[in-house]
Order: sequence, then C-alpha cells, then structure tokens
Amino acid sequence: FSVSRPDAGDITPMLLSYTIEINYKQFRWRLFKKASQVLYLHFALKRREFLEEFHEKQEQVKEWLQNLGIGDHMPVVHDEDEVDDVNVPSQPDESSIRNRNVPSIAVLPVIRPALGRQHSISDRAKVAMQEYLNHFFGNLDIVNSREVCKFLEVSCLSFLPEYGPKLKEDYVSIGHLPKIQKGHKEKCCSCGLFSCCKSSWQKVWVVLKPGFLALLKDPFDPKLLDVIIFDALPHMDINGEGQISLAKEIKERNPLHFGFQVSSGGRTIKLRTKSSSKVKDWVTAINAARQPPEGWCYPHRFGSFAPPRGLLEDGSMAQWFIDGQAGFEAIASSIEHAKSEIFIAGWWLCPELYLRRPFEHHGSSRLDALLEARAKQGVQIYILMYKEVALALKINSLYSKNRLLNIHENVKVLRYPDHFSSGVYLWSHHEKIVIVDNQVCYIGGLDLCFGRYDSPDHKVTDVPSTIWPGKDYYNPRESEPNSWEDSAKDELDRTKYPRMPWHDVQCALYGPPCRDVARHFVQRWNYSKVSLLH
Repeated sequence: FSVSRPDAGDITPMLLSYTIEINYKQFRWRLFKKASQVLYLHFALKRREFLEEFHEKQEQVKEWLQNLGIGDHMPVVHDEDEVDDVNVPSQPDESSIRNRNVPSIAVLPVIRPALGRQHSISDRAKVAMQEYLNHFFGNLDIVNSREVCKFLEVSCLSFLPEYGPKLKEDYVSIGHLPKIQKGHKEKCCSCGLFSCCKSSWQKVWVVLKPGFLALLKDPFDPKLLDVIIFDALPHMDINGEGQISLAKEIKERNPLHFGFQVSSGGRTIKLRTKSSSKVKDWVTAINAARQPPEGWCYPHRFGSFAPPRGLLEDGSMAQWFIDGQAGFEAIASSIEHAKSEIFIAGWWLCPELYLRRPFEHHGSSRLDALLEARAKQGVQIYILMYKEVALALKINSLYSKNRLLNIHENVKVLRYPDHFSSGVYLWSHHEKIVIVDNQVCYIGGLDLCFGRYDSPDHKVTDVPSTIWPGKDYYNPRESEPNSWEDSAKDELDRTKYPRMPWHDVQCALYGPPCRDVARHFVQRWNYSKVSLLH
C-alpha cells in the first residue's frame, strides 16, 4: 500500500487517495481509490447486509405463517440489485450474518486521515486502509459480493490464465451495441416527453487483456457483447514507434462528455467515461497492452499475422500427419477431450463423416456424434463454412449447417460469404482449421468431408464397404452426387468404379501457436457475423 494526497496543503475531505497493489495467485494489479470510494463501498456492504438479513427474516415469518395455514400469498420485497442466484436460508444463520458484517467502526480510521489537517498522514492512512480491507479480504462471503468485486475491478474474465495477466477493468459507456434488454425502458427525463434526452449510449463492463478488449453486460456475465482484437497495424510511422496507438482521446462537443476511441483490425469504437482522468487512464492502459511480450500490434517477421513462436522454450510443438487416416484419428481424439470450446473452419464439411475406420466398429467417431457428445457436456462449438454458389458447386453447405444446428444449442454455424448481396462470386476460402481449447489445433489441406479419408496404401476399392461407407466412396470424375442427405447410400457401383485416392497433409500445433490460430478464427468469425448482419 502507498498513500498520497493531491495537494499537501489541501484539507478538503475525501481527497486522500490510495494506491493499492493486490496479488492473487499469479495475477497482480494496482488500484487507485479515494476515501469517498471506500465510504461508498462500506455503505454498499452495509446495505447488502441489511437486505439479506431482511430477506432472511421475511422468509422466516413467511414460513411461520404458512405453518399456521395463512399467508400463502404474502408479498416478497425484492431489491433491484439483489443477486438472482443467492440461496437464502429459511432460518437465519448467526455465523453467516456475522461473516457478512463489516463493522462501521472499521471504516472510521480510513476517514479520519482524510479529515485531518496534518501533512504527514501517509503512515496512519496506510495502516487504516490495510486494517479495513483485512475485515473482508479473508472472508469469501464478502469478497465474492458484487460490491467488493466492483471495488477491486474484477470479473469472470479476470483470472483465466489463458487470457494473460490482469490489466484494467471498469464500467464505461458505449454507443454501437444493440440496446441491452432490461425490465423497463430507460429515459433521461422522468416525463419521457423529450426525445432529445434519449441516448443510445449504454453502460458496459470493459475488460482489457494483452490481446483484446472485451465488453460484458455485467462483470459476472460470461457472455460477451463484443470483443476488439488487437491486430498488427498496417504501417509504422517513420518518426518511430511512439506514433503507433490503439487508443486516443477524442474531443466531445458536450463538455460534460469525456470520450476516447479504440481502433484495431479495421474497426473503430467510441467509448465514454465519467472524467477526463479516467479517459487518460484507459488510453494509457490500452496503448501499453500492445507492448511485448505479445506484441500483437507490430509488424512481424516475414509479414506474419502472429509473433514468432518456438524460438524460446515456450511449449510450442508441431506434428505432421500424412493422409487422412492419421490426421482424422488425431482430430477425433482431441475433440473427445475438449473441455471448453471447439473452432472448426473449412471449405466443405460433412456431419456424417467417420473419423475412425472401419466405420462399423467406430460409430461414435462420426463427426456429428463427436460434436453432440461434447456439446452436451457444455463445450461451445463454432463452425464456419464456405457458402458456395449452388450453380457451380454441389457441396450443399446449407444441408450441413441445418444438420449441425440441430445437434445441440451449443453448436453455432455460419456460412460465408453471401455472394449476391456482396457481389463476390469467383472466390472461396479454402482454409481448413480445427482448434480445441486453444491448446491444440490442426491446419493443412484436409477438409472434414467425404473423399478425404485415406491411408498411405491409397486403396481404390472397398467391396464390401468397410472403410468408405456410402457417398464417402467418392470419385467426382465418374459421378458427382446431387444430394448428400442420404449419405449412407452408394453413389457409385463399387464393382465397376474405383474411388479417387486422396493424398494430403495435416499439421498439428501445440501450445502458444494455437492461441494465434484461435485469434485468427475469432477474427474471421466476427467479420463474417458482422458482414452477414448488413
């Protein structure tokens, strides 16, 4: 802890400011708080304690009346800030009430130095603040409350190690998002008659990490409203690196508005805070996030989209898979062990593809079955497919999309591009990617589709069918199926026509490079989603 006063001769109450450094596991961050903010936290905690005790008493009275056969429809008073998932016991627990209590006498020493006229107050103020914070730092009932989490500037994304160190978080206002749904309409004027008072700006929780800026509706809501990924800037100023910036202050017409903008990856968003000092803090923090070790916003060697990996012992590894048999079996194993998310991008994708053969002995290795099993376990699955021109290609991505969407609600699918609305016809994205938990990814030339499974033997016959079922026995030089819906039905007469062998390679990456590929997928996904909305 360290304490400072803006002006040693200024005796204005509540101007005492605190610099608080906090360590939690491998995370370390710094807070700047005023005495008034500490008072606000204390009042918020006391209010929460009062409401929880009130609800406990209310539940006790309600249960007592119900035992007497009356009061079945007793109204319950709810607070608008009450946490929905708090389980309130029917009987008040004295120990829980005591654990939630922060005595008012504890905050008085924090305020006294702010009201004093002495110039040398740092030691007393530091000890007072330390003792006050100790009242709840060791108490999970209080530390996990919204009031304390807001004061400490933490959220559900703060301590996820895969996203890097904790940098900066706070509420800001932003204007480009769809209106967040709430229980009532928001109006600047109580009368609601003046349309000039209405504003599309809304308050969101912003989380700054080394590679991105995330926008949340609430610090405890893991669903992202938007994310700005920091990408390599198109060029560097000849005067040096100091000219490169992700964020900068903007001048607002209204002197009561304090704004800044963030530009990266071809996008620019505008944000507002409550003071010019907070604007400066955000601009400084965001521009500092572009510095090494990540270094996302600097040109990389050979014009790469990502920084070099594997030059040091960072855990980066690569492995080649020759032909589909080895590659598909590795992909199946990775999907089976997925714990959080799976990203898939491809030119062609067949949900009925078996990743292990003989297919009769590996029914659970069918792609749709693998994805369904993981989706039911809570894994989020994102699939980005090429949207073909139906007159030119017969891969029927619409059928694949509908089939995948029917697997589970945790499966999201996009097809891109919209050829007619965009005017893009003679173009397709041939990228093939599978990313699992940002820990392992597969890139190369193998789509997860029919006709790609093969071994180094490159057999051209399969009678009776044990390796290539139905339309997976594929030879487009002889016959191109008009429909893929009945995938188990043969398109070719196996006794007359050979299948077309497929020789290709896939590469697995492990460690930090997977984050780079995942960032690339997220950028493609976000760009496709935004483009499809227009």
